[in-house]
Amino acid sequence: MEKKITINNMHILLIIVGILFNSIGIFHSNLWFDESYSVALATHNWGEIWNIGGHDVHPVLYYWILSLINIIAGGNIVAYRIFSLICIALLSILGYTHIRKDFGEKTGILFSFFSLFLPEICIFSNEIRMYSLAILLVTILSIYGYRIYKGDTSWKNWIIFEITSLACIYTHYYGLMVAGLINLIMLFNFIKNHRKESTTRILVFGIIQVILYIPWIMYFVSQLKHVSKGFWIGFEFPGTLMELLSYQYIGNINYYVGFCISIILYIYLGVKIHKLRKIKEDILPIKLSIIIYLAIILAALILTALAQTSILYYRYLFVITGLYIFTLSFILSKEQNKKIIVAVCLITSILGISSNIIMIKDNYSSKNMKQIEYLNSNIQEGDYIVYTNVWEGAVITVNFPNNKQYYYNEPDWGVQEAYKAYAPQMDTYITKDFMNKLSGRIWIIDGDSDTCYKSLFDNDDYTYISQQSFETDYYDYHYVITLVEKK
Repeated sequence: MEKKITINNMHILLIIVGILFNSIGIFHSNLWFDESYSVALATHNWGEIWNIGGHDVHPVLYYWILSLINIIAGGNIVAYRIFSLICIALLSILGYTHIRKDFGEKTGILFSFFSLFLPEICIFSNEIRMYSLAILLVTILSIYGYRIYKGDTSWKNWIIFEITSLACIYTHYYGLMVAGLINLIMLFNFIKNHRKESTTRILVFGIIQVILYIPWIMYFVSQLKHVSKGFWIGFEFPGTLMELLSYQYIGNINYYVGFCISIILYIYLGVKIHKLRKIKEDILPIKLSIIIYLAIILAALILTALAQTSILYYRYLFVITGLYIFTLSFILSKEQNKKIIVAVCLITSILGISSNIIMIKDNYSSKNMKQIEYLNSNIQEGDYIVYTNVWEGAVITVNFPNNKQYYYNEPDWGVQEAYKAYAPQMDTYITKDFMNKLSGRIWIIDGDSDTCYKSLFDNDDYTYISQQSFETDYYDYHYVITLVEKK
């Protein structure tokens, strides 16, 4: 009994330390483009979020939650980050409340450890994006799906499973793929084993989910048609391949270090799974985890071919990282050589701490807000802001909601409707018509070079006043800020 209490206390202490560890970097107001989009969309009501978000590349549940946080916390940036941290904290707690109960103490404590100290975890626990919510929901879905799969068909399990399934499909499209795949696997299992009641339930619940998803389907189809115009990410060799295979261990550290460690881990896991199969150990849960993980990658590849643009992106794979963490934890829990367990955890800790230190240094760099401070000190009521580079421009938009702004999207990426998230202060134009609306002082926000200024404002119609350049350590953004006045 004393040993059990000690292990439990160690598990709880690990979770507390891990949460504090991941919280160190969240107390700042820096933003990068994707975060600025989350913050901007959160200022709208639910109906507007539905309509605007339908033109983005993600479903809207996360943005709805952010809108509630916006109302409660008054748009506080740190409050949004705290929500991401809470999701990761809850993920780690699942190791104590669920994984430990279903798969034993060692698996549970290892699950909590990797949920808090993998190098990539600290990044998403700090970020104002939906990935921390998505990994939590997918992991809960997997836990309750497996419980039902194994025969625990209580109504509590079914209700949690179905609600979480619906939440997954409204949070991220990888969540949609996972939910669909898990439901199909369960259905086939029920039919195969003549579990008539479970077959009926999953069919009924599945139909209900489809009905509840119908309102979003038209947006989903529309998004698939438009992703190639500029939303989703291309494939670069070897960087993209390295990210896909090892992003969990890359974090903010060197790609090659994370890649080598990941490959060694894959080899270890493969050898260990083979040995467990030979001694007829029950490895059904990790077999299912691996099947689902690889099937999602395959589905993403198929969608890539259909959409003619890559949607297999390492950030999206974070959604299913709970399956990776569980597989690693389950296999290590079966390891008899304690030195291997200690080595894996020690290496993970070193890399996780190193990644977090780099992130903390970047997050709290004194350089990060210089461009905002400069504009705050010099911008006047009635001044306009113009940019052709939306990455830096959108960050300015969120920080200066009282000045009218124009994003000149000459290449026409098809983002006009999605970027209504930044309305009413920012309008997107694909022609130069917005130039007729300008008067007085105009601030031009450029990235690495003053391209927008030179192409649109370096002429006799405008008087050059000043230009300042800034660089941030947070996401390595560059700002060239030019002030002109219309004659």
